[in-house]
Amino acid sequence: MEQALPLITIMGPTGVGKTDLAISLSKLISSEIISVDSVQVYKGMDIGSGKPSKGILDRYPHKLVSFVDPWKTYSTGLFLLDVTREIDLCDKSNKVPLLAGGTMLYFKSLLSGISRMPKANQEVRKEISDQAKEYGWEFLHKELITVDPESAKRIHPNDSQRIQRALEVYRVSSKTMTEWRKSDKGGDLLKSREVIQFAVNPKNRESLREDVKNRFLLMLEAGLVKEVEKLLDLKQMDLTKSSMKSVGYRQICDYLEGKSTYEEMIVKAVNATRQLAKRQMTWLRNWNNLNWVSQDTEEAIDSIQEKLRLTS
Repeated sequence: MEQALPLITIMGPTGVGKTDLAISLSKLISSEIISVDSVQVYKGMDIGSGKPSKGILDRYPHKLVSFVDPWKTYSTGLFLLDVTREIDLCDKSNKVPLLAGGTMLYFKSLLSGISRMPKANQEVRKEISDQAKEYGWEFLHKELITVDPESAKRIHPNDSQRIQRALEVYRVSSKTMTEWRKSDKGGDLLKSREVIQFAVNPKNRESLREDVKNRFLLMLEAGLVKEVEKLLDLKQMDLTKSSMKSVGYRQICDYLEGKSTYEEMIVKAVNATRQLAKRQMTWLRNWNNLNWVSQDTEEAIDSIQEKLRLTS
């Protein structure tokens, strides 16, 4: 049996030019770009997710972009099914799968397998939500520190969605999220395929913080608030949908509800995006077999080409 072509990943924190790099690389090798982004999967969530423009997507198609209705829930398990199908299609057309994005859990699940954690339990979720209303999420984060310090270290005290899920897993199964992940044997989706992993390294911490702020301001100029209003006008949509809890969208929803001023919304959204970038960098610093490349696209392409020559 003929050996499959290598799979290439391009990872990195938000706003460092992963898409530009993937497109530049796709011009040099016969490949299909597959998005690894938990927000870009949604239809109509274009500006806030940093999707390439329609013109760019027409010229350089990206798989797993704009194919899920925004009122539906999209999970890591569904991503694995979809990305596996796209990788198989790459093999059939003799193209290199070029996976680019910043949803680190998707990358980890693809490369290492997905943990068989308990399914959502609405009763337990309501119990946790009620406690949050009474005591606050910071209180529940302290509880998480007690029962699952490893998960608590990864989860920001303001990240209500992830705090709720970590506590839910523990209360339902009496087993922490950390224990579930460690007991996972890993998947065999990639089997013996060679995987070559790259990550875009920001110039420095301060430049990344500034890039994040400028990027969000440009999104606002491009009409992000109107995009959110249009989404919320859809019959099936409301503020409880998981898509509306994404960074940037959540803060704009609060603004539209009158919970914050426009200026406060900007500060909160920028801070939330910076926290996201920080979490992404934490994932990457602990990643195995990773090749760091420059944020400068030309320099990065030179490094990638050199690496591909050495591994060919």
